[in-house]
Amino acid sequence: MELDFTPEQQQIKDAVRRFLSRECPPSLVRRMREERIALPRDIWRRMAELGWLGLPFDESYGGSGGDWVTLAALVEELGRACDPTPFADCVLTCGWLLQDLGSEAQKQRWLPPLIEGELMLSLASHEEQALRDAGEPPTTLRKGDGGLRLSGRKGFVENAADADFLLVSAVMDGTGEPCLVMVAPRAEGVELIALHSLAHPNLYEVGFRDVALAPDQLLARGPDLPARLTAALDRTAAFQSAAAAGGARRVLEMALDYAKERQQFGKPIGSFQAVQHLLANAWSEVETAWLAAYEAITHLEADLPGAADKVAVAKCASNETFVRTCFSAHQVFGGMGYMWETDLHLWTRKAKEIEMACGGIYPYRRRLAASL
Repeated sequence: MELDFTPEQQQIKDAVRRFLSRECPPSLVRRMREERIALPRDIWRRMAELGWLGLPFDESYGGSGGDWVTLAALVEELGRACDPTPFADCVLTCGWLLQDLGSEAQKQRWLPPLIEGELMLSLASHEEQALRDAGEPPTTLRKGDGGLRLSGRKGFVENAADADFLLVSAVMDGTGEPCLVMVAPRAEGVELIALHSLAHPNLYEVGFRDVALAPDQLLARGPDLPARLTAALDRTAAFQSAAAAGGARRVLEMALDYAKERQQFGKPIGSFQAVQHLLANAWSEVETAWLAAYEAITHLEADLPGAADKVAVAKCASNETFVRTCFSAHQVFGGMGYMWETDLHLWTRKAKEIEMACGGIYPYRRRLAASL
């Protein structure tokens, strides 16, 4: 694996960092959390104009077909900026699913507006086991007059109120065949319930009560669909690992800067060995997490054997490192690190958000344990 970015990739990283520092500063992230609002669409459209949203997609749909390391460099910078965008869910998960699973007509219809920043998608695939244990059936499709009918409930759906369509996993009534459908969150019969979360400011539980769907809203079906959804989430988890590494690196920089400035006993606290050890250990973990993330991404892109295990290593290493680096930074900051006015807590919340993404960290731990 090449450990250095090419000059072109470094230029993209630098340009992304400048844009995010100008358009998505911590003050915007703070306001989005305080007011529970989504990213302003004008910022999303400017990201589209820069070509970011089209990077993973084929040129025939308006994308640029970029390589995955360049895409990972972009995502790493998003993580560094405490990523207030729906890039991971909308582009990396839903957009790629649409390109992989949709018919040619569906791709021609939906991918160009997504790449142009005019279409927002969100994945709705999580069902609470507690609901199933209580006797509630899984989200189900049945044939209705002139189309399909969807009923069920999904949890932890990101930005559902601001999405134009939800990609909803379901099973066909009677046969149990897995399906994936596109549902407008403002359609009749759709209920959105806002969830309060330490991490993500815009999570929803979404209910579907006999929602009418047109035939072309059926995106995919078949027994291999669950495996393809898992592969899609693995791909997103690998890129989110790069975001976690970028976020952890930024938190470490914040802690280092504070340790150089904060005076105690007449000298900077960074001169004390206990603080130095804390930050040195954090630096070592951040570098390891960064390497694990990019190794997983390069293995996935090349479709190499063992790529799924590489993703599991990256998910566990980068997510745990991001959380631990935030906790170490809180120790360096002391009481100031827990004040709402200090930006550090924004990255701590982002660390927990990424940790819970793509099904959480525990399925990946179980995968690693099973491979031993």
